[in-house]
Amino acid sequence: MTWLAELRTAALVGTARHPAPTPSVELGALPPDGLSSEESLLEQAALADAATRAARRSTILDPADLPEPAPPDNTPQATGDAARLLELLLTQPPVGLELRNQLVTDWLRLAEAAGQRVPHRLLPKLLELADNRFAVAESLHPAIGVRGRWLEDLKAGVPATDRAASADWTELKSADATTELGRLRREDPAAAREQLASHWDTLAARERAAHLATFSTNLSDGDEELLERALDDKAKSVRDVAAGLLDRLPASARSGRMADRLRPLVHLKGVLRKQFEIGLPPEPDAAALRDGIPPDRRTGEPDRLARLDAVVRGAPLEVWTAASGRSPAATLALLKEEPRILETILATAALQADLDWVRALLDVRTDLRLLNCLPRNEREDILIRHIKAGTDHPFSLVEPLRALPRPWGLHLAGTVLDQLFAKKSSGLASMLADVLPAALPPEAAEQARRLLEQSDADAGRRRVLRDAVQYHSFRQSLTEAFR
Repeated sequence: MTWLAELRTAALVGTARHPAPTPSVELGALPPDGLSSEESLLEQAALADAATRAARRSTILDPADLPEPAPPDNTPQATGDAARLLELLLTQPPVGLELRNQLVTDWLRLAEAAGQRVPHRLLPKLLELADNRFAVAESLHPAIGVRGRWLEDLKAGVPATDRAASADWTELKSADATTELGRLRREDPAAAREQLASHWDTLAARERAAHLATFSTNLSDGDEELLERALDDKAKSVRDVAAGLLDRLPASARSGRMADRLRPLVHLKGVLRKQFEIGLPPEPDAAALRDGIPPDRRTGEPDRLARLDAVVRGAPLEVWTAASGRSPAATLALLKEEPRILETILATAALQADLDWVRALLDVRTDLRLLNCLPRNEREDILIRHIKAGTDHPFSLVEPLRALPRPWGLHLAGTVLDQLFAKKSSGLASMLADVLPAALPPEAAEQARRLLEQSDADAGRRRVLRDAVQYHSFRQSLTEAFR
């Protein structure tokens, strides 16, 4: 039995039944004198571990299987306090995890603005965090530099040399092709349109529908020809995508066809108190079916209201003002008794980003779809007006506030902080807890600090204010580190 086998036996059955062996002379090492049998066993176990590790051979890899070395990274790396603060956030964050993620994102953006990159030693931990945090992943480039992109490719199993080849989206798998076409659509809408049109007949219906859906980005009248072609597609999924996109183009030929269908259905009635009388569309003919008006059900009564919804969505909103002879706001007043029509008009105004109608509708309803159509400053002004008027339930403002670009303007931030300290608003504070710290501009941090110092037994409000103060204190350190 060899020394190593005897050592294993002694460890397994105990030194009382099998004494620890004496190491082989060839090892060139003996345990110290005077040790008990148990101590000798432990000393030799340590020796065996070192010997077996030293004797272990590394796996010989085929050079062809090795990744290409990372290209040179010429962007200067962040050093000093900037590097130390990032390491602190990644290893021992002094704030909660949500704030940590926001501060890491801030760090990446500040590094980009300063023309600096993440130190190479911190890239593994940063990429690990980005795997589970979309906001961090979205801000990685260009701050992770060439080495960071190289590591990303290794993790994804995509050789760096294949990155350029991915630009030919037609050679990718279906989901990846849609992603790549979406990227091209953001960067060069006309090129994306030409590529999809040229490969249209070679794609499966599922692929045509998914690829066409990317045209919701940078949609324009130039896309109309391809969308009209898609209305003739055999697959309903493709036709539905095309119809939905054409709903957003009020100057398109389809919009004109829908207007022709809507006008005969809309009339004013009454002498002293005028209001709209709205008819229902007839059974759709082949042309109407092509434009996306739903067919009759196979059983039961036809859903003529669904037909009306489709016609209203597809027609330009000017049909309503032409029928009323009034402004959008005055026209909406005539539709107070038609909630379904109002909802469809609201959706249409948001899809077409018709600002006259959007503003008129916002006078009667705070709706995220409408707010997103407006310039940022105007959105904030409308929210301030609704908050101060108190006509909306505070909770109805949560989603519009969460959707605003951050940081907010100082006036809006102050108005929201005041609202948080109104009666029965602790629930509102909790619902804004994850966005408020980054939403407050630096100038509002002092107001948050003063409110925190006030006596308030509400734990939810105090936690939100404490997070805001901590965030802005650390954010200031980041800003100074990159100066």
